[in-house]
Amino acid sequence: MKREKKLGLIGAILVASMLAGCSNNGGANVNVNDPGTAAPAASPESTEPASAPEATLRLLTDLKETYPPKPDWAVWKWVKEETNITIEQETWTGPESLALAIASGDMPDLFTVFPQDAQKYGMQGAFLDLSEHMDKLPNLKKFLDSKPDVAERMTSPGGEMYHVLNDGTGASNLMVWFYRDDVFAKHNLQPPTTWDELYETAKTLKELYPDSYPFSFRHGVSTLNSFGPQFGVYPYMYEDPGTGKIKYGVTDPGFKVMIEYLNKFYQEKLIPQDWLSMDYKAWTQQVATDKTFMTIQYIVQIEIMNSQLQNGAHLKFMAPPLGAGEKAYIPKADFETYGIAVSSKTKNLDAALRYIDFIYSDKGKDILSWGKEGESYTIEDGKRKFLPQFKEPNDLRKELGLMTSAAYGVADFEASLSLSNENEQYSYTEAMKYQFPTMNVRPVLTDEERNSITDTEDQLNKYYESSVAKFIIGETPLSQWDAFLEELNKIGAQKIIDTYQVGLDRLNNITK
Repeated sequence: MKREKKLGLIGAILVASMLAGCSNNGGANVNVNDPGTAAPAASPESTEPASAPEATLRLLTDLKETYPPKPDWAVWKWVKEETNITIEQETWTGPESLALAIASGDMPDLFTVFPQDAQKYGMQGAFLDLSEHMDKLPNLKKFLDSKPDVAERMTSPGGEMYHVLNDGTGASNLMVWFYRDDVFAKHNLQPPTTWDELYETAKTLKELYPDSYPFSFRHGVSTLNSFGPQFGVYPYMYEDPGTGKIKYGVTDPGFKVMIEYLNKFYQEKLIPQDWLSMDYKAWTQQVATDKTFMTIQYIVQIEIMNSQLQNGAHLKFMAPPLGAGEKAYIPKADFETYGIAVSSKTKNLDAALRYIDFIYSDKGKDILSWGKEGESYTIEDGKRKFLPQFKEPNDLRKELGLMTSAAYGVADFEASLSLSNENEQYSYTEAMKYQFPTMNVRPVLTDEERNSITDTEDQLNKYYESSVAKFIIGETPLSQWDAFLEELNKIGAQKIIDTYQVGLDRLNNITK
């Protein structure tokens, strides 16, 4: 059975199990601590703010550099008008913020979380199991019925649902290639279609611009997750589209070929020598100052950077160059991996559930994507048009808070796309043609399964990251590659493969 069909059936069964009230896996019980009186069961779109009690919810979110949160974002005003709920947004101060907030004894009501954190802290009792409250979430249930693949990714092996995933803006997560088409046109260069051509083009540009690093990227070793699909693999554990089994991509011959290319780029200074530590600010400076001409980045950066470039400088989408295999891909990433969790200790359970249900309603989707007529958009010739002060999609996030972390459940991507120009719309259309056949995600494990491999997996990842970095910069010669693979096996790679295979088999068995 094809993966898409499996997702549909799996999701439908998971939703059914949630409605049946699955018990907590492994005996981990959610302690609500007198959360208040929940509202009676409702049908989709039934919430009336005039009759809903006033409430205030604290929300802990991440801090985005491109759209830092503002207390006066209009999105929170619109939420209050529709739900009678005031959102007080707090932001992370560092990677430890989530754990500290949970351990503090003064937990916010809502959190933005990744699935692995939702599973980890949910099993410890920090987050509410929303599957036990689906009768209060009719709009969320309706959404999950229509998107069983999303239901699968946010449901634990035992049927618990410790968070809800955002949906609708996944296309903005695509990691794509782009190039300075003005520079290429000036020197009569063509976008490279293979990594061999990428190397030759980079050498030509280095000769033309000696103080440049023609090919640049900013996510360190993690960028290999984006390069891998051009060589037919993801670096870590993933479902092999050819066999349907868990594969460890680093052991594939294509992965070594990729490292050999990157080593050559580094040695000839065709990529920045500080590629391991390059941050967003340094990357933008390179792109804006004729220091780099080909790069891989989130697709939204094309329009963000084009709005900042001057003197005719311009970025354009580039098809991924083929490194090894039959076809060059970018990672399959047109889905969202971020979501919202509810504190198990909230004293505002009714309001928290009301908020979650609103952001997954049709009305919530509309308002939290477009705003309100006269305040964020007008209607011209029967079509909505954002007010002139909103010139690019990021303005909606930066100035209004639309489609930012936890400020939506399901979004209408057409709202964002309506502010993209022809070049950016072309980028989205083209990018969808090159996605790898499977996602770069692992199946969800039970708490017992996860605990059995945590230490080994941490050790394996640390060794992998440090080793491939050394291969690229030449500190370790590539003649030591086989020894590197042997050490991965000694650490316990096969144990991790086998554990994830159990999780994948569990999903597959649901369809039988």
